[in-house]
Amino acid sequence: MSVYGDDNSSIADALARQQGRGRAVVCIDAQGVTDAELDRLHGLGARAIRINLKSFGAEPRKPDLAALLHAHAARVKRLGWAIQVFVALHQFALVADVLPALGVPVVVDHLGFPGEGQPIQEQPGYLELVDALRQGHVWVKLSGTYRFPNAVGLELYVKELLKVAPDRIVWASDWPHSGGKAHRPEDRLKHQEFRKVDDAGFLRQCIDWCDGDQELIRKIWVENPRKLWQWS
Repeated sequence: MSVYGDDNSSIADALARQQGRGRAVVCIDAQGVTDAELDRLHGLGARAIRINLKSFGAEPRKPDLAALLHAHAARVKRLGWAIQVFVALHQFALVADVLPALGVPVVVDHLGFPGEGQPIQEQPGYLELVDALRQGHVWVKLSGTYRFPNAVGLELYVKELLKVAPDRIVWASDWPHSGGKAHRPEDRLKHQEFRKVDDAGFLRQCIDWCDGDQELIRKIWVENPRKLWQWS
């Protein structure tokens, strides 16, 4: 979980308990992590790293963001790992032309995290994300819609992504729904409450968005994640 920063001890323990059956996305310090540690995580089941910008409200300049992506890609390319980026939709326009040169799969978290108030199809970054998906430069995670409950045109947006690249969409529950930065208690010694999310309802909604297409459903929940996360 991203709340632990680059301390992957909790997720490493969970992977070890699964004895090779699990897969995970981890966070790293690209400058400080050793190859030996990356190899250890790979052996446990890690197959991607996560770069968090939206979680912390970061708004880096394009050159800094490009350098950040290249630095992380350089560390995991030999392992065949992906980079999962958590950016706001408007930030995607800053990185769209950088992604093809990274040489690793790129996963856009939480449907690119569209903003609220303005129709998604009119927001900055929308055209760039759809184009990158169409060209095979990114994967998109169908997840976390409770984070932007008032997004305008969400159903139309999701169905468009499913139509553009049905082989590059993967589903995720985003469980266990930590509160995020806005919900952290002032007293850091107190436990942060988890958000209450209707996971079953979200799953049903995602299946409904597939309009009964059983082949598409199988791709999103079975075939696509197997390919992306290298699971057999």
